[in-house]
Amino acid sequence: MGDFFDFENLMNHLHGALNHFPIALLFVSAGLDFVAGKRPSLRSSAWLLLALGTLGAIAATVSGLLAHLAYEDDPYLLSAMEVHQYLAFAATALFAALTAWRWRSFRRGSDVGGKPVYLALVLLGLLVLGVTGFLGGNLVTEYGIGVEGITR
Repeated sequence: MGDFFDFENLMNHLHGALNHFPIALLFVSAGLDFVAGKRPSLRSSAWLLLALGTLGAIAATVSGLLAHLAYEDDPYLLSAMEVHQYLAFAATALFAALTAWRWRSFRRGSDVGGKPVYLALVLLGLLVLGVTGFLGGNLVTEYGIGVEGITR
């Protein structure tokens, strides 16, 4: 139990705990925007989930950066992590830009949430986010990153 509180283990657990929330929130936000039509309650919910999902993506990205520090000395693992890391940066930046754009449109009295360009960028963001999550899962299942071995 004493090893649980070392930095590497805490960061791996923190990243694993944080990364699922933004994925769920951002996918549901996009879904609400696609089905909302002219229903303002769904658009408001989509906006809230976008903002919360973006904050969660920032937290997950920071925790991932901290978790990857333990693997800096292993070029094999580091090369596998870098694609996941760069895609996480791209997804987080894209959703942060979409959040800022939507917030600004609200401040001007409108909502870009149903506009075709916005929805296309959201789809791009979901694609990048999905691939990022898939690669993150591979880091755990294929490379065993953050997994404690079993002794028999």
